[in-house]
Amino acid sequence: MKKLIAVLALFIPLVSFAQQCDCALNLEYTITHVKADYAGFNDKIKSNQLKTYEKFIASLKKRALEANSTDSCYVLLRTFTNYFKDNHLRVQLDWRYKKKYPELAKKLSQQFAKPVTVLPSTEKLDWKTSFRILDDKTILLRLPSFEWSEKQVIDSLLNKYKSSLETLPHWIIDLRGNTGGTDYAFSGLIPYIYSGTIKIKPDEYRSSRENIKILTENLKDEELSQAGKDFLGKLIDLMKQHPNQFVNPSGKESFDITRDTIYRYPAKVAILMDRNTASSAESFLLSAVQSKKVKLYGENSAGTLDYNNTQFFDIPCKDFNLVIPIGRSKRLPKNPIDNIGMKPTVIIDTKEMDKVNYVKQAMER
Repeated sequence: MKKLIAVLALFIPLVSFAQQCDCALNLEYTITHVKADYAGFNDKIKSNQLKTYEKFIASLKKRALEANSTDSCYVLLRTFTNYFKDNHLRVQLDWRYKKKYPELAKKLSQQFAKPVTVLPSTEKLDWKTSFRILDDKTILLRLPSFEWSEKQVIDSLLNKYKSSLETLPHWIIDLRGNTGGTDYAFSGLIPYIYSGTIKIKPDEYRSSRENIKILTENLKDEELSQAGKDFLGKLIDLMKQHPNQFVNPSGKESFDITRDTIYRYPAKVAILMDRNTASSAESFLLSAVQSKKVKLYGENSAGTLDYNNTQFFDIPCKDFNLVIPIGRSKRLPKNPIDNIGMKPTVIIDTKEMDKVNYVKQAMER
């Protein structure tokens, strides 16, 4: 009898793990929380679309009963989140799963990857933030990311090359492949490109029990600045006062950025973008394009900005991460960007072999 108990004890962790990664359970969790917590749910699923949506859900639930592995369940969960056509809303493989099964993780991710334009050999992009002087008139700022870690790098470059930045008339800012990060990363660029009032539409946030819980946990982050704590505290209080509604911590429909100084240089700013320029990089484009100095070059940006402030939800299976945007731009519904992107002032043919040189020559005309 003791031997039997010992054998059963060995299987308890395995049974528990299998229950956590039951696909029907994880699909139900994802469906429930997207409906309750996603800032875009009611915008995406209108009353006249409800029957189609419910039919889609029913078909996924049926398939979930037969999905008995991490990879098959991942495909199912991604099929659900992709229904909303919002790149910020997603189920992703956890980093530990990726580390354990790198080849499988790569293949699974490729199933949902966006088609990428094949660039000519001379168009290999530099994935390091950098500054270059191209000639006696022109500088090139290559900014491949606006992640938090890049803010210090960008600010350091702006400080190091301050004299050149203030004396050369032409700037090319290359944002190709920049999938975003945080708006704080590009704050140091705004004074240089500023030519007049910049109008900003704030974000509003969906109040729900789970969103309040997650933001309250975020307050415990020891690395969070005092300003960040004050903002979160105010946001949580507003959510508690207005359950199941949207709250706007700024209290405004829009606000203006004004500065006392308009720099003589740069006189012209060209921003180079592509279909992979997304999220916070598009937020920069929205502000920059309001300047008389700025023109956008390339092709439409990614179109991933309307729903933001992504949070991680504790989906039962630890092989997955459920990421849900709880914020929504006040630009909506009048001026959407998702799945449209920012349009360039000047379209550059994707076959153009040297887009930086193309832009440089255009600025000299």
